[in-house]
Order: sequence, then structure tokens, then C-alpha cells
Amino acid sequence: MFSHEMVRRKLVEAEEAVRLCARGKGFYGSPLNYAYQYWLRDVVFSLPALASLSYRERLKSHLSMFLEACKSKGRIPAMISRLRGLVYPVNFLRMLRKPSLLAGYPIKFMLPNLSGLQPWTGDSQPLLLIGLHTYSQLTGDRSFLKDWREEAERIAEELALKVDAEGFIRGSGWMDAMANYVGKPTLVCQLLAYRALKLSGRNPQASKLKTLIREAYWSREKGCYTDLPGSEGRMDALGNALSILYGAASSREKASIVEVLQKASTPHGILNIQPPYPKKDCGQKPHTYQNSTVWPMVQGHLVIALIKLGLKEKAEEEFAKMAGLQGLNEWYTPDGRPKGSPNQLWTAAMLFSAWKAIAETTSSGCTATRT
Repeated sequence: MFSHEMVRRKLVEAEEAVRLCARGKGFYGSPLNYAYQYWLRDVVFSLPALASLSYRERLKSHLSMFLEACKSKGRIPAMISRLRGLVYPVNFLRMLRKPSLLAGYPIKFMLPNLSGLQPWTGDSQPLLLIGLHTYSQLTGDRSFLKDWREEAERIAEELALKVDAEGFIRGSGWMDAMANYVGKPTLVCQLLAYRALKLSGRNPQASKLKTLIREAYWSREKGCYTDLPGSEGRMDALGNALSILYGAASSREKASIVEVLQKASTPHGILNIQPPYPKKDCGQKPHTYQNSTVWPMVQGHLVIALIKLGLKEKAEEEFAKMAGLQGLNEWYTPDGRPKGSPNQLWTAAMLFSAWKAIAETTSSGCTATRT
């Protein structure tokens, strides 16, 4: 259930969380666990909400850091740290003030992250292209895209050549702590690459990748797209949402996807993958961190996808779960317990984006009340 007042309070809370993350030259992933860390992935997924909240110049500054890093070093980092290698020790010491925050936090992934490159994730190229084009479209600031046109063309060409040569893009994507995704072609990486190629005008490669996605990731048996190709793949909630939002899924597939998502829905949100992997496969216990839990960032995309399909009532039901969660944490257990970092940037941002999608379908805006 949600009401005008419930939504208003949650949006005020979310706006404060974004303010706490707006630091330095851009946005931290959060004010605690991810303080002093400028993440590309988090800001690109948060971009529409941040642009609507009058953070346009800060967004441009954040994206510019990654474009400048690419131009000077030839590689795109997943994260840029204000404190360089000191960032993880500093944040670890800060989190000791509240030990519960360490539960489920993948400390073993800290050391490989020190460089910020995250070479095993594979999504930095498409994310930067999506961020650059989306920023220019939403803000009308075509000069930003013009200023970085040469770099954008080079990145797009490299991505297109990868698709021509290999077909799939290898990388774990946002689920960067899942050991079984390292070196594998995950669904979300393919969809981000497809979107980036389309935005960059590389239509032949985008069309090729779209065909490959449908052939390799659609499971007739499961009735949805799976995180990895093959019979062992799991339902990937964000991947299926993006397949709808990016126009990769067919009409028949969309109807089936909705049914599968309903089966993965809990009273607190839709599980990010279902069923969970055994710990021996992914390095995380079932229903911990990225292994079949509730992520508001994913939930927000699902709400928007349901709205796009015209399923407003289902979207409202899932938004109510999102808005009813305690705080604005990074992730939640299936029974609704907040975990990971509080005041997570993309959690707050996706709350805004999800509500905007719902409100735009109601002429009176924030007046709908569900009981």
C-alpha cells in the first residue's frame, strides 16, 4: 500500500541521500561504504533522476572524470577514488563504528578494486557511452557530446569491433562479486552493449548482438532471459527489465517475462536472480549480497518496465514494496532486512525514477492512493 504522504516522505529521504552522496567532483556511491569512490556504473543507472534533481553540472563533471581517464590512459575505470589506494582501509575503519554494515560486504573484493579498473566486469565501455549520450539527450547539452565526440567514436568503434570479432561481451557487469560470472558473458553486459551501440549509431553490430541475445539467453523452459547462456542460467531480473526497456524482447517474450517475475516476487521486492546459486559456485551464500536478494536499483528498473508494458497496477504493487523498505540501503534480504551501505546513491535515484514513471501515467501526479 502507498499513499501521497508515504511517497512524499520517502522522496524527501531519497533527496537527502542524494545530497549526502554529492561530494567533490561528482557523486560517491554512498556516504559510508562507498565514500570517496566515484562509480561510473552507479551514476549511469542513476542519471535520469540526478538530471531531474538539478545536478546537471555535477553529472557532467562526474562523467568527464571517466572520459579524461580513458583519453589519458586508454582504459575506462569502473571507479575513481579520491583517496587512491587508501580508500578501502579508510572506509573499513569508518564502518567499524557500525559493525553490522560489514555483514555481507565482500571484503575479499577490496584488493582487486584498488586500481578502480575492475577488468572482470566488462561494462565500463558501454556504460560510458550510454552515460554520455543519455546526459546529452536529457539535458539538451549537445556541446558536451560534441566536446567528447572523438573519444566517444573511439570507444564505440572498439565495442563494435569486439562484437564483430567475438560476438559476446565478457564480464560480470554490476554483479561484480559473483565469482561464477568472472570471464563469462553475462546478460546485462550484452544488453548494455546493445544499447550503447544503438545510441552510437553502430546499427549493424547492435542488430547482430540483439539476435545473439535472443538466441543464447532466451530460455523457453524458464520463460525468460537468463543471466548466462545455457541450461544452468538463472532468471536475471535486471536483465529481463532491460530487455523490455531497450526493446530487445519480443511481445510474446514480454508476457512470459512478467509471469516469471511474479514468481520471483517477495513481499519486499523481486529477487535479483532466481533461484540462488550454491555458495561453491559463486562464493556467496544463497540470499546474500548479489546471490538472490532484493536490490532497490533493480526493483526500480522493474517498476519502469512494468509501466512501459502498460501494467500500472503491477508496477504500483512493486513500487509500494520498494517505498516500504526501511531506509535506502544497497540491498535487502528476501525478508526485508536492510543490508550493505545505507543511503546508497542508485537506491535513492531509482526511487525517483520509478515514482516518476508511475506519476506520469496519472494525470493528477502524486495523488494516487492504494489500499
